[in-house]
Amino acid sequence: HLQPRGTRGESGGQTGHTYDISNKHRLGYSEIELVQKMIDGVNTLWKEDQAFMAGGAAPAAPAAAAKPATGGYKAMEAQTNGPFPNIQSTHSLAAKYVTKDIWEKLKGIKTKTSGFTLIQAIACAVEFDNQHCGIYAGDWDSYKDFAPVFDPLIQEYHGISASSKHSSDMEVSKIRGNIAEDVPVHSCRIRVGRSIDGFGLSPGITKEQRKGVEALMKKAFANLKGDLQGTYYPLTGMEEKIRQKLVDDH
Repeated sequence: HLQPRGTRGESGGQTGHTYDISNKHRLGYSEIELVQKMIDGVNTLWKEDQAFMAGGAAPAAPAAAAKPATGGYKAMEAQTNGPFPNIQSTHSLAAKYVTKDIWEKLKGIKTKTSGFTLIQAIACAVEFDNQHCGIYAGDWDSYKDFAPVFDPLIQEYHGISASSKHSSDMEVSKIRGNIAEDVPVHSCRIRVGRSIDGFGLSPGITKEQRKGVEALMKKAFANLKGDLQGTYYPLTGMEEKIRQKLVDDH
């Protein structure tokens, strides 16, 4: 129920032997259930790590990603009405739900927000052979325009039904146990992320939209007062010493 993430952000690699561990499945679970899965999962990981350090067998490593045929990665262009793609990740959920019939129905669609297409959404499953889901939404519209793919795929991945709704539970007394004291946890955080209406998500956002997000957030940050007030650092023009400190503090 857990997955490793880079200490420099998702897919950003890790520092030494330090990893960021997060819940893999989130939809269909209450807040208490997610916290419980984190506690139990971290304790299990530590027991497995101790067994490995004591000479036990190492867990099987995931398969390495195949390189694109070109030898270097190039972002998939927003193509429409192309031929049915060769999905290299044959066991992925994308391969299961992007059938020839579905492809014919959706191949000509470009989303309104960022001009995202289905071939872009499944690009990782087309170019690599080790993807599990194999699909990314380029914007909010993607979930609606490509619903015949996203809906059943999300339901299977998270183990939920089409009628599932979030059930909130913040009752702390229901939590059983805690992370063991000898587990080398450096820090813990609960993060809530929200997308901004009118802008693409990371896989589909345009350069102009990125600038628009920055301008909007700079204006919002300038209005923060008191304990929330801080300093905004742009990604471009930042001193290397400051950039490294922000990375280390993260």
